[in-house]
Amino acid sequence: MPRTGGVYSPPAGTKGVSNTTIQSVPYNAFVDDLTADANTARPITSGGTGATTASGARTAIGAQAASAALTSIAALTTSADKLPYTTASDTYAVTTLTAFGRSLIDDADATAARSTLGVVIGTNVQAYDAGLASIAGLTTAADRMIYTTAADTYAVATLTSFARTILDDADATAARATLGVTIGSQVQAYDAGLNSIAGLTTAADRMIYTTAADTYAVATLTSFARTLLDDSSNSAARTTLDVYSKSEVDGLTSSSTPAGTVIFYAKSTAPTGYLKANGAAVSRTTYADLFAVIGTTFGTGDGSTTFNLPDLRGEFVRGWDDARGADSGRVFGSAQADELQSHLHTVNPPSTATSSDTHSHTYSGSTNTTGAHVHSVAYQDRGFSSGTINNAESGGSTGTFNTGSAGDHAHAYSGTTSSDTHSHTVDIAQFNSGSTGGTETRPRNVALLACIKF
Repeated sequence: MPRTGGVYSPPAGTKGVSNTTIQSVPYNAFVDDLTADANTARPITSGGTGATTASGARTAIGAQAASAALTSIAALTTSADKLPYTTASDTYAVTTLTAFGRSLIDDADATAARSTLGVVIGTNVQAYDAGLASIAGLTTAADRMIYTTAADTYAVATLTSFARTILDDADATAARATLGVTIGSQVQAYDAGLNSIAGLTTAADRMIYTTAADTYAVATLTSFARTLLDDSSNSAARTTLDVYSKSEVDGLTSSSTPAGTVIFYAKSTAPTGYLKANGAAVSRTTYADLFAVIGTTFGTGDGSTTFNLPDLRGEFVRGWDDARGADSGRVFGSAQADELQSHLHTVNPPSTATSSDTHSHTYSGSTNTTGAHVHSVAYQDRGFSSGTINNAESGGSTGTFNTGSAGDHAHAYSGTTSSDTHSHTVDIAQFNSGSTGGTETRPRNVALLACIKF
């Protein structure tokens, strides 16, 4: 189509000139072009919308679609200081907008708006609260009450006329009168124990029990425990527990432990069914089973009505030889004194030579004082002749005599041997070791109570 920039221009040869024949071809093309132009969306630059539909035309020229709300607003009569507002869906009316209203509307934020209003959160107005927000979101009607379904979460329930008669009672007495109940007759009086039970959280397979006065707790009740609790007697309970009664145990003990059995017990008193093995004389009738076993082996008692128990106090028990030969000659039940097998400890040290090295010995001492002796002296008596002593040669008697025995004396001596290499042999004679120990021969032991089954 011959539009340039949205402006229509006729084709060449289509304009008529006076006294000139119009050619059919250009003319027909012109007519077809006009037809096409008339049936095509006219561009906006040509005063059209550039669209073939109303919505397309509104979109092309940016026009507002038809709106009931805009129609309602368009119908309003306004004046200074007025504000449109909705009275229903797409329906508007006008209200006065005061100077104060404008001062509030032009506040930039909530803080400025609160300042304009002259309020402080938490002082003049309620601060935000999730619970109050939940309540604010409820839809209420006549005869309703709110209640919590979770933290800060509320719901609405019906409040009947009867419920209102209870709620308007001034005290518990009036409420009980409204309910028609009397404590102790129609309802249970307050009890701390029941109150504790009421506060428990229970589940399947649980039981309550006391932890203190009027204080209860919950424990698991197993299926086995239930089978025990529903037993009607102690016999049935023992069957459930698969245990014996005391009398049954005593009977089994008696039958499995024969009279005369000796045990050592870790207590200073004998257990049930036993006597201390202390040599006491006991009744042959009362302890007939024991008497039938041991008789008078350990003593005849009074010879008629009693017999003696074995006395194992402070004793080590030895197995009866019974012809083995290790303790031959022993009579069953007889006592045996302590004894240490005869033996001797001989010490016979060998002769031992000292090591050979070079050394000397220093010695000192004195002889004993024995030393008295006599000297035998020979003599010749010269005699006298005319008052002078004769010469020996001139004759006279001859003989001998002894000096006196005085002469006891001692000699002191000391010195050091010469230094040379030698050794000394020391020979210690055989001897026996000394004796040591207590009043008896015994191994390490623990004192327990010897008892005998009767």
